[in-house]
Amino acid sequence: MMRGLVLGILLSTILAGCGPPAEEPLIGAFFQASRLRDRTALQKLATTSFDPAAQGMIISFDITGVSVKEHGALTTKDVAISAPVRMMSGHVVQKRLVVTIEQRERGGWMVTAVTEVPASAPSTAPS
Repeated sequence: MMRGLVLGILLSTILAGCGPPAEEPLIGAFFQASRLRDRTALQKLATTSFDPAAQGMIISFDITGVSVKEHGALTTKDVAISAPVRMMSGHVVQKRLVVTIEQRERGGWMVTAVTEVPASAPSTAPS
């Protein structure tokens, strides 16, 4: 009985570490609302948008790194992502972006900026 309990705890601990990064749901919702041009949803998630006509549409992405910065009571995270971006012309290009998220007073997070990383920049996580 004790062995089964220990095995169950070990298994749940391993599986908890295999889940998506904490930033993934917010960033996914942000790109979906931007893609749909849903201003109502965006105002709850972000102070910026990712214009599909000018910047393309992101359907999926991989988080490649997260950098946390604390400035007194303000906490921000620069989340590096790699994503296939469908342009309005129909072709798809692979882009590296940094999505900046900021923690709000009530504990929620908001996307405050999306910056494209130049192709010549190093592929490490932002610092």
